[in-house]
Amino acid sequence: MVTNMRKIKSIIYVALVATAGLLAATVSPLTVLLASIGMIAFLAIARQMSFYKIFMMIKSWVKNVYRLRVEIRAKLHTGFRDDSDPLDAQSSRRSGRCSYAR
Repeated sequence: MVTNMRKIKSIIYVALVATAGLLAATVSPLTVLLASIGMIAFLAIARQMSFYKIFMMIKSWVKNVYRLRVEIRAKLHTGFRDDSDPLDAQSSRRSGRCSYAR
């Protein structure tokens, strides 16, 4: 009796996943294609490397992206201007002071 319930649950889960996949493929086939390619690439890389190494690489990438995001926001909010801007572009702004990005 218990094995029959497990089989029925697994069949229902597979049917639900297949239905969701088909629905996603009908709505946006390009997104499903790109996601499939990404999963295949990830699995191909995962076969060559350990999951711990992959996890540590992703963690370092996230750290770098977060650091760059904070740095860009700080530059925007403090009114940082690039010194390589030509003087004409700086004088054409409304005022000589920098303010928050709009």
